[in-house]
Amino acid sequence: MSSPSDKRCPFCALPAEDRTWSGELVFAFRDRYPVSPGHTLIVPERHVATWFDATREEQRALLDAVTHVKAQLDRELAPKPDGYNVGFNAGEAAGQTVMHLHVHVIPRYRGDMDDPRGGVRHVIPSKGNYLAQPSPLATGADDPFARHILPLLARATDVAIVAAFVQQSGLDRLRPGLEEALRRDATVRLLTGDYLGITQVAALESLVDWMAARTLRDDGDERPSPAGQLAVRVVETASLPTRSRSFHPKSWRFEGPGFGAAFVGSSNLSWAALGSGVEWNLRVDRGAPGYARVTEAFEQLWADATALTESWVEAYARRARERPQPLPPGELLEDAPPALPTPHRAQDEALERLRQARVDHRERALVVFATGLGKTLVSVLDYAQRWDETSRPHPPRLLFLAHRRELLLQAARAFRTLLRERQASATVGWCAESSAELHADLVFASVAKLAREPQLSALAQERFDYVVVDEVHHAAAASYRKILDALGDAFVLGLTATPERADGADVVGLFDDFVAHRAGIGEGIALQRLVPFHYYGVKDTIDYAHIPWRNRRFDPEALTQAAETEARMQTLWRAWEAHPGARTLVFCCSVSHADFVRAWLRARGVDARAIHSGPGADERGETLDALAAGRVDAVCAVDVLNEGVDVPTVDRVIMLRPTESSVVFLQQLGRGLRAAEGKDALTVVDFVGNHKVFLERLRHLLSLGSTRAHDLRRLLEDDAPLALPEGCSVDIELEAKELLSRLFRSGGADRVERAYRELADSREERPRAGELHRMGYSLRTLRTRHGSWFDFVRAEGDLSEAEAAALDAAGAFLRDLETTPMTKSFKMVTLQALIEHDALLTGMDLSELAARAHRVLRRDPALLADVPERHQEPGKGWPSYWKKNPVKAWTTARAKQRAWFRLEQDRFLPAWDAPPETADALSAMVTELVDLRLAEYRGRSAPSTRESFTCKLTWNKRDPILKLPSRKRHDVPKGDVDARLADGSVWVFRFAKEFCNVARPAGADRNQLPDLLRGWFGPSAGHPGTAFHVRFEAGPDGWSVRPEQHAQVIAFPRRAIPAYADLLAAAGHAPGASQSNEATPVELPLDHPDPALFAVRVTGESMDGGRSPLRHGDWAVFRHARGAPAGSVQGRVALVQVPAASHGHAYQIKRVVRRDDGWHLASDNPAGPDIAADPSMVVIAKLERAFHPESLAPARGARLSEPDLADAFGLEALEPREGRWGGHLFLFVDAPGRLPTPSHVGPGGERPRPGETAFVLARTQDEWRYLGVGRCEEDAARWRIPEVDVDTWKTYGATPGVSRELPSGALEQAAQLVDTLLARPPEDRWIEQAGRRALVTGVASRGGLRIEGEFEPRTVSLTDLAWVAVARGDVEQHGGRLDEARVNRLRYLEGTRKASTRYIDTGWAIAAWERAEPWLPQRSGVLQVRDDEGTPVDAHFEIERVDGVTSLIFHSRGGTRGSKDERNTEYAKGLEILLARLGAAGVAVADAFVDSRMTRKLPAEQRRLEGDGISYPLSSDDVLSTRRALGRAMAAVGRKPGAKGGGNQNKQIRLVVDTDLAVHELTQRLDLGDGA
Repeated sequence: MSSPSDKRCPFCALPAEDRTWSGELVFAFRDRYPVSPGHTLIVPERHVATWFDATREEQRALLDAVTHVKAQLDRELAPKPDGYNVGFNAGEAAGQTVMHLHVHVIPRYRGDMDDPRGGVRHVIPSKGNYLAQPSPLATGADDPFARHILPLLARATDVAIVAAFVQQSGLDRLRPGLEEALRRDATVRLLTGDYLGITQVAALESLVDWMAARTLRDDGDERPSPAGQLAVRVVETASLPTRSRSFHPKSWRFEGPGFGAAFVGSSNLSWAALGSGVEWNLRVDRGAPGYARVTEAFEQLWADATALTESWVEAYARRARERPQPLPPGELLEDAPPALPTPHRAQDEALERLRQARVDHRERALVVFATGLGKTLVSVLDYAQRWDETSRPHPPRLLFLAHRRELLLQAARAFRTLLRERQASATVGWCAESSAELHADLVFASVAKLAREPQLSALAQERFDYVVVDEVHHAAAASYRKILDALGDAFVLGLTATPERADGADVVGLFDDFVAHRAGIGEGIALQRLVPFHYYGVKDTIDYAHIPWRNRRFDPEALTQAAETEARMQTLWRAWEAHPGARTLVFCCSVSHADFVRAWLRARGVDARAIHSGPGADERGETLDALAAGRVDAVCAVDVLNEGVDVPTVDRVIMLRPTESSVVFLQQLGRGLRAAEGKDALTVVDFVGNHKVFLERLRHLLSLGSTRAHDLRRLLEDDAPLALPEGCSVDIELEAKELLSRLFRSGGADRVERAYRELADSREERPRAGELHRMGYSLRTLRTRHGSWFDFVRAEGDLSEAEAAALDAAGAFLRDLETTPMTKSFKMVTLQALIEHDALLTGMDLSELAARAHRVLRRDPALLADVPERHQEPGKGWPSYWKKNPVKAWTTARAKQRAWFRLEQDRFLPAWDAPPETADALSAMVTELVDLRLAEYRGRSAPSTRESFTCKLTWNKRDPILKLPSRKRHDVPKGDVDARLADGSVWVFRFAKEFCNVARPAGADRNQLPDLLRGWFGPSAGHPGTAFHVRFEAGPDGWSVRPEQHAQVIAFPRRAIPAYADLLAAAGHAPGASQSNEATPVELPLDHPDPALFAVRVTGESMDGGRSPLRHGDWAVFRHARGAPAGSVQGRVALVQVPAASHGHAYQIKRVVRRDDGWHLASDNPAGPDIAADPSMVVIAKLERAFHPESLAPARGARLSEPDLADAFGLEALEPREGRWGGHLFLFVDAPGRLPTPSHVGPGGERPRPGETAFVLARTQDEWRYLGVGRCEEDAARWRIPEVDVDTWKTYGATPGVSRELPSGALEQAAQLVDTLLARPPEDRWIEQAGRRALVTGVASRGGLRIEGEFEPRTVSLTDLAWVAVARGDVEQHGGRLDEARVNRLRYLEGTRKASTRYIDTGWAIAAWERAEPWLPQRSGVLQVRDDEGTPVDAHFEIERVDGVTSLIFHSRGGTRGSKDERNTEYAKGLEILLARLGAAGVAVADAFVDSRMTRKLPAEQRRLEGDGISYPLSSDDVLSTRRALGRAMAAVGRKPGAKGGGNQNKQIRLVVDTDLAVHELTQRLDLGDGA
């Protein structure tokens, strides 16, 4: 029993440095699996098995050591322990696991368990606290029944329940505990009855599904299926003896090792009966009188009961519908049957997109919904839409695919609810481990199960109408492809919560690159269903290089051992205090780890619980309820909270486990994202270690916003800014960043290589070609450098042996496939048809190939557009057509290209040989390239989703026409294209190969393009020497077109001349002294070199007028004229040296003119100064010519490769690096967040010079896109540029939104509409849109309208209404009609997709405006008075029309005289002009009132202007006298009796005029107003 030492004993082998205390015979050390912090073991030096084998001296030494260790722990631990457990285990039956005597010294703390009474008695849990044994009678309410039975269920191996009535809510309450029991191989039997039809059909259906799916394993789960047994039977009251036709028993029996207990009482299986309901249940323990009788009675009922099956439930439901039975007195249905929730706005929008997709004949669609937004409900309601579209009473056949059992059960429950609500019958089948019921109407299947034989072959024999693939990002695309290829013409809906493929699978191509709708976390936050997250990454203390990694999992034992350390918990505690939360979920590695963390936190005063499937766990339901209510601080969980748990009040999530799956990581994150009252955000604390799983999950975290997930490396190494959903943040400790950065491979010749390596390094498999393309990378540079895609992959070392062999055997075919020209999609569609039929290497009969190809074309409108109209439905001529086109192309050899296929007796066969062992690899490689080519082609043929472009006007010797940009660099559409003009009218433009020379209004026959272009640009439109452009912008509703005027571009070579870049050449008032006169060269287009020329930048606007305006930022080229006679500069623009305001000299650019009183420096802008010259002013140079910056650059939107940059700007050299090139400043945008708004670029590293502009370019794929000229704002903090398109904004913008900023005043107009409409009686508040009516019921929480109709009450936001107000003003300015397209064009950035707009609420907002408009005030905006010469007068007014009454509101004079804020200084003159102009227009002033802020509270009669000289209508014969009379009258309004002084005669007044003219018509009639 004893020996001096044992090398196999961990205590004997313990290193000396691990000892914490030593004596002569014994020593102490910390337990490797501590129950609490400081848990210490004391062992004898001699290897002795138990206490009873030790000598008396050793026993005495052990007891003495306890005292020493306790004192040591009291000194070292903070807080100091409140108590101790001391003891030992002797023998395996007592729990001893290491057969070397050890005494436990366990520190204890108040609160480390709920009720510690009993101490060491807890070695047998049920006997632990004899003082706190529960009462044998459970009474409910404050003593809920669940509190009695759930601890028993947690230990039971045999469960027998009799519940006369079963409700869905009761199953939901009990299900987690039953699931855990089944995992422990328990047997669970449930007996219920059909008495009075009270047991819910929904509950019975859930039980049927639960039994059917019990053996289903989640994909990738290598654990064996649970061996536990779940059985449900029903007692049919009709089979009971005649006198016993009621069935009311309730019994709950639990048996397990060492115990047996039964309850008999009143609790059915419902939420209320288990919780707050007053229910009495008496406990009987095994061995007590009555227990055997309970067991015997159950077995008798069980033997006579009927097994619960799908058919039995269907019959029961039918009986309940056809012969409902009244409930006798005292019997109440506790719960209403489950119902489908009403969809929210994002779900409504997704449903509309899916409906439209089927209208467009699409057969596949992908929907991206953030966790918590209800993607499963979208699938159910769209299935209902599809059902309605068929007009059939019987539900369509459904196949629902998922990789997790939980998802399948949730989906089955939702679809069954739909069937019940529609009172429809359908069979339900499961494709699980033990069943493959593919013949049912609704089939729920595991992807992994269905992708294998024989299920796959069986699937090909079935025909489904509607297929859902949930969490489509999870499995490899190959698994889905097998299943989808076996399906017929079903509509296939893919659902995902992950914006990018979570495990590297590129599956978007499986859905024809069609994403019907996206609603990310940002949308969820806007809907107030989710909250923002604040992510904090802290450096983990675990070295993951030493944790075994197998099958994408860490070794659980090694991981647990490494995680349970004091150092790691101290890191946790620092983060715990730095990033607080009220309710916390802590995700742990294992059962042991969860218990360890719980004990450690409790020792620090945290009320922590642990939920897991092992012994010692806290009861799940009660614990989560306590967490939700705030009675518990934290819950430590293993895997049981990843899914199916909804505790919205959780406001902090801590990742103490290195979650191997990014999908699971996002699910864990989702546990805390749900919104709750009083919750502003979710705090996420993540332990980040040195393993690629952490790269992967960070990548997916970034993808929740508009930051590209493959930009992770730039975040870590360059601290690049992020574009996350509104309110979200990511903060990673510097040490953690450095740790992750070291995981990346270095280098990469260009961006696409670096992106490939980053993605490959952060996950298990390499990126696919189509994946990189869809992320925005061009593979062209890879082909240039490596020869082909797969040659590059081989060079990276990422080809498998089979793939490398396939590349050797068929490399020429693969390389040609990657680059073969495609004028249509047909060649790739042919290969796609072969792939879907698994016939790439075996070939197909031509007729079958043509039919299969037509199916591929038909499901994608972008591809079907390639087919002539006569063949868009397959007919007799289709096989011949297909043979003449792609089949001939593939089977005919051409120069430098062999024929890769051949025809043998009308069978299409490959014309190359590949070794059999490479067949699967080669097929997968061809599939990858076909996916790439089709993705490239779809992008090329989908202009509504691509970028905008600019056309140059040119001349066909008769009329102006449009020169199209190169299709090599721009996605220019072909054929007839609809585009909207500014007035909303639709024109049809015909795009030929290089030109557009025909355009006409929709419905017209005559070509009107020349008239349109001359109307825009004048008679010289398109003539040589002009540079006019037309811009086509892609938007939510298709194309819009508008004129763009560029300055004339001169094709002279660029020549360097001196430029005084720091010289302040003011085209305005004289500035302070110029800072520098040092010359630097600038390259400008000049026809010949001339040493007398130099250039300066124009600053100010005073010369922005006349025939040749000089604008701020222009280059002005001057010729020295210091000694020139005065006559040579008369009438010319000159650079003049003038005295500075302080000292020294300044410089003015002015036109030198001679007048009667002498020489003047005149401004070409009428608003500019006119300066009388004096002898101190000296003409330095005269203007030769000027260049607008726009004339020195290519057209905005031009895409330029790096080698083309210099030529495009006419410079000797230009590299994509910020700085001055050829004297011109260039800014290069290549980092997210660089654009603070769509019209601004953040500051660069170069200090702007006076008047300097910048050429701004943005990285796009492997090219640069020219964004336009940037003009520095006054504070030099940013540069204003032309507004960017939506793709550029999403890539480089500071926020993820796609909407422009609302113009000033629009929200006020919207608020006025709300007030106006709500002031009307209810019968006036009905609005209508697209055939649906809604009633405006009140004001929304944020100021919009709340409407109700035959849909869930919804809100039309104030912002939606404000944008309609903007569009209404645009209609008044440009004509046309108010519609959704006009609102979208004004509201959203260029290129915004329809799916990103709020089109449903926009429609309701338009309806509200149209309803309220007759009652709304019409306002002109602020107008400035102009005299008869057109000169502005400093007087302003507005025109308003309310309820048919028109008023002119003349603004008061204000501000301090002589100061900058002085306004309306020419009040009297302006009022006289206004009165005269009204009289000339025949508009009478019927009344007048003071309308100042101080007098508005006075009654109208006190504000009315009355007195001598005033009679209404006012006379316009003597406006001076009338104005003076009005002044005297307004001075008296509001004055106190006896007040001294003449009073204010310059107040704001309202002139009520007698006219029926609309506001804009009156503005035009008066001809004196202009926007201020």
